[in-house]
Amino acid sequence: MIFPIEYVNNLLEVEIEMDEIRLSAEKRIGTGKGTSRQLRMKGFIPGVLYGPEVEPFSLSLNNKELAALMRTGNSSRKLIDLLVNGENDSRKVIIRDLQRDPVSGDFKHVDLYQVSMKKKLTVPVRIHLIGTPEGVKLGGILQHIIREIEVECLPTDIPDRIDLDVSSLMIGDVIHVSELSLEKVEILDNPKRTIVTVVPPTVIKTAAETAAEAGVVEGEEVAEGEGEGTAEGEEKKEDEGKE
Repeated sequence: MIFPIEYVNNLLEVEIEMDEIRLSAEKRIGTGKGTSRQLRMKGFIPGVLYGPEVEPFSLSLNNKELAALMRTGNSSRKLIDLLVNGENDSRKVIIRDLQRDPVSGDFKHVDLYQVSMKKKLTVPVRIHLIGTPEGVKLGGILQHIIREIEVECLPTDIPDRIDLDVSSLMIGDVIHVSELSLEKVEILDNPKRTIVTVVPPTVIKTAAETAAEAGVVEGEEVAEGEGEGTAEGEEKKEDEGKE
């Protein structure tokens, strides 16, 4: 069953106030590719809600509202208050998967996961670098190798991001996962993994520098040539003397 767009527009809304995110949705009865295609043509995205303490069911979300939510940044890691039409209480959910069209980038389907507020869950958290390393100011190159890490925590303790100050890094310095410290959060990534490092600058060597490193001195080839000519002359003189 597909509800009239005017009706659903009155039900679907997103409010973003500081760290609080609210999203409204409508239960979806019809399933299949045909129904999903019709929903998308009318500006809605098919989805599904599931979790450890809930019976899965299909729903639909307003495409523009969902896009506005995603533009807030890191919203796929945040706890969302989902109000489903016909229910008095909101559900605590996170976005588990958001499928996009590989060409247009349009939303195709969204998976919402209803969390238990008393159970820990695993989520990826973005690493945000702060400052300009001293080594970069001296010509080094900053390499940001890991941009997010997996953590385990209660839903209310999910960090928006991890701020990492790299301003004191010199050329050759490295920050590993083991150096991160987070309250109420367990880091699941390998502690030996490198998050960020400053490497020496890449130097383009001249032909003369390359030759010098190889032990070849300018003019050496000419000297060798002259030596060969002298040797030939001496051999020739010896032959004439014998005659």
